[in-house]
Amino acid sequence: MEPVLRIDDLCVGFHVRDRVVNIINHVSLHIGENEVLGLIGETGCGKSVTGSAVLRLLPDNAVVAGQIDYRGKALLPMSEHEFNRLRGAKIVSVPQSPSTSLNPMMTVGMQVEECLTRRPDYSKKAQQVPVRERVQQIFERLRLNERGKIFRKYPCELSGGMCQRVLISMGAITNADLIVVDEPTKAVDWILRAGVVDVLRKMKEDYRCAMMMITHDIGVARALSNRIAVMYAGEIVETGTAGQVLDHPQHPYTADLISALPENGFHVTEGFMPSFEEMPAACRYQDRCAHCVEACRSGKPEMHETEPGHFVYCHRCRGE
Repeated sequence: MEPVLRIDDLCVGFHVRDRVVNIINHVSLHIGENEVLGLIGETGCGKSVTGSAVLRLLPDNAVVAGQIDYRGKALLPMSEHEFNRLRGAKIVSVPQSPSTSLNPMMTVGMQVEECLTRRPDYSKKAQQVPVRERVQQIFERLRLNERGKIFRKYPCELSGGMCQRVLISMGAITNADLIVVDEPTKAVDWILRAGVVDVLRKMKEDYRCAMMMITHDIGVARALSNRIAVMYAGEIVETGTAGQVLDHPQHPYTADLISALPENGFHVTEGFMPSFEEMPAACRYQDRCAHCVEACRSGKPEMHETEPGHFVYCHRCRGE
């Protein structure tokens, strides 16, 4: 069966002064029907750039190569007009920054309404439930009810966490086919985190949509994801089911990420991710990896299937 989204050999760079700095390096991913792919990794590894490439929201200085297909249709060659008929209708973004994504001059309720009413295929007569009632129902599930007052408030009157939930509401109302969710719990307090997870799960179940969920929150990734892809320094280093990757990590970086969780002792890996302007030619994790051998410094690893559906980008998995 054709996946909803297929990314093949995606490379993204940016013109910086007199050169192109490569950020995403030959990334390949796919998301099937009604599937959540969790894209995890530390801040600055390229997760959001990957999501922006899918949504064609990269800045003008971006250089993109590779293939991005939505249900077999190539997205990158599409005209802006053609792609805009998909974006906001079939392909939807739930961004991570409420301060720049919400219009300060409109009430949040009207902004959520517009996500539906401005779609090219919108018909008021075809709506079984009035749009405003649908917005109120979504607000209720996200604890944004306050006796209907939230609908009439402006973003500046809400907390950062409440504005983040408004952004999630904007994705939920569209009945989209593919949703790119960027850091959904970033500005949400611990108490409401479980509620956000429940809403995203409900959204997936109700609309049977595919979802790319970009997050650094491994607990949220475990709760929502069918499969997980781990990114380090612009490369995918491990993919598999949530159980395979999180319970039996094979790449040293994945194991280090999980070891750094508070419940696992908070064992923080020494060092920092290398600069994209000075990236090692071989394994990009070599300077931080406790298992580094000569092969890691002399050549690029290859993606290796350690068990059915579980792929690891590491020399160690080939016994080198």
